[in-house]
Amino acid sequence: MHAGLGALGLKLTVPEAERLPQLTSVAIPDGVDDAQLRGTLLTQFNLEIGGGLGPLKGKIWRIGLMGAGATRQHVVACLSALKAALAAQGYVPPSANPVLDAVEAAYGGS
Repeated sequence: MHAGLGALGLKLTVPEAERLPQLTSVAIPDGVDDAQLRGTLLTQFNLEIGGGLGPLKGKIWRIGLMGAGATRQHVVACLSALKAALAAQGYVPPSANPVLDAVEAAYGGS
């Protein structure tokens, strides 16, 4: 998940040594509408990610990866949906195919 988010050009908000694999917080890129993106993920991809709470509202997303959802298939589906929802708002990732790049980096191209 972390490699894929990085390939999308998204910044993780917690230092690497302090991260939990079950919950990832991601800084919302400038120009991306938080509520619109999360709505797109829910209505078009049946995928729900959390928004920031308190002072982080509108600044971060919270992506959970737990239990039965902690599989390669779910990670790739989440990254693909996130890529599409970001593209719908005009966000351009630094790589032409960041999801594939991240899968190849993490799993050796399988």
